[in-house]
Amino acid sequence: MDRREEIYNRALELFIDRGYDNTPISLIAGTLGLSKAGLYHYVRDKEQLLFEIHEYVLKRDLIPVIEEAEEIPDPEGRLAFFLRSNTRLMTKSAAIRVLIHETRRLSPEHYDMISGVWRRVFRLIHSALSELDRAGKTKKLNRNFAAFALIGMCLWTVYWFDYTRSESVEELAGTYEEI
Repeated sequence: MDRREEIYNRALELFIDRGYDNTPISLIAGTLGLSKAGLYHYVRDKEQLLFEIHEYVLKRDLIPVIEEAEEIPDPEGRLAFFLRSNTRLMTKSAAIRVLIHETRRLSPEHYDMISGVWRRVFRLIHSALSELDRAGKTKKLNRNFAAFALIGMCLWTVYWFDYTRSESVEELAGTYEEI
């Protein structure tokens, strides 16, 4: 693990344990054995750190799922794969909850960059629903609402799912897929 990954992981652990507001940059630096100035060598400020953690987690976890789903030609298979995989991500750790909750803390520029990844998710789901609709395999629904509902269903999981019950992740993923 390189030093940046160590910084991201440790800061995220502190954000989970203490909350973003209750985690001063000095505490993050101290737990890494750095001075504040040493930490500022890696990041400009706490908001920059939050953005880089978002970017790191998205590139590591979500973007590979999106890319793999985009390669699936069958829209039903594409949608099922994405819902199952995204549900697994949402139930993997409390870190996702922190990132989702704190997204609005990002600068407009950083927020737009993170939102771009989620717009890609929306397009993936919306296009699969459109293809299924054209093939007569769905009810006539507002595809925008349906796409947002599927995204929200997966994202909201981070607020109620009991992470200690990992045996139910596959059941939950299957339920989301069935819906």
